[in-house]
Amino acid sequence: MRASAVTGEAWRNLLSGTTKAALFATVFVATVGVVATLDVRSVVGVLQSAEEFAASGAAVQVIKADAQIDGRRCDTLAGTGAIAAAGALRQGAPVRLWAMPGAPIQTIEATPGLIALLPLIGQPALAGALPSDGVWLSADLAQTLGASPGSTIDTDTGRATVAGVYTWPDDGRARDLGYVMVIPVPTDGTFSQCWARIWPPDDDLSGLLFTTVNGATSGNQVSLGQLNTSLGATFDARAMLNGRLTRQAPWAGILIGLALGYVAARSRRLELASALHARVPRPQLTLQHLIETGAWAAAGAVIAAAGLLWAARLGNPDPSWTTWLIGVRTVAAGAATTLLGTLIGVTTSREKHLFRYTKDR
Repeated sequence: MRASAVTGEAWRNLLSGTTKAALFATVFVATVGVVATLDVRSVVGVLQSAEEFAASGAAVQVIKADAQIDGRRCDTLAGTGAIAAAGALRQGAPVRLWAMPGAPIQTIEATPGLIALLPLIGQPALAGALPSDGVWLSADLAQTLGASPGSTIDTDTGRATVAGVYTWPDDGRARDLGYVMVIPVPTDGTFSQCWARIWPPDDDLSGLLFTTVNGATSGNQVSLGQLNTSLGATFDARAMLNGRLTRQAPWAGILIGLALGYVAARSRRLELASALHARVPRPQLTLQHLIETGAWAAAGAVIAAAGLLWAARLGNPDPSWTTWLIGVRTVAAGAATTLLGTLIGVTTSREKHLFRYTKDR
């Protein structure tokens, strides 16, 4: 039996509906595809939690030592390992705004590194100019003043340009920058705090913040902690991904694929026995059924993979391709094992059982 005859028979079965390709492809999508989607959404959930942890300021380590922090050393921590940004701050002199002269506004003097840190904490900062071109206002203060990036405000010390507006939600983080004016200053001199965003968290890198403290200080004069402790001290994304309930999704896809392929073949056991009785060689008969199974399994896999693109992108703060590939593993495993299931189903169908198959029909 020539290969063209085998593929022709498989093609006719697909077109005539003998294979039930649409049915099995639908079942494949509804089972393997759903399992893969659940796994992808589980991964997205972990990534969202990680993003929430980092954006809340929980990834920012703060060392406090009044008038003991070297601003230059603090800023130079940025770029060391997982330290994305670092900067120092100190309390500034209150200023009076002509728009609200009755209530002095607290100011914070911050190094350029701390200004660069603002967009990484909470919602993105709204910048209208370079940090050195003016002051930064918390969103609440900016709303009170009706100020926006690029506008000017009059104070008792002169006119100031608003370089940017940053958000500081009340989500458990320290309120140091909650309703203040942040004034960029050079790194020269000493400061009271050094902030460093360390992501992913690393205890060894946190220890580097102690190198920014000048001179010998007693233990009760220096403290190191998180900017926001409401979400816990650490976030181990690797452990959460490894411990997710859907981690075994590829094995579920393998079992489902085996079952579908076996059922697809065994549902046609009478046809198989009749073909064997008509002296159709088993290898060619097996190849024919593998071609048919491969057709509906491939169609189901393509549909499932397309659906996974949506599942991997929806609400994913990270690039979606890596997450999508995690789901595709399950789909690919399920599609591949349908062929093994079909192979088992065909090889376990016997010519000698023809009459029994006819009777059970």
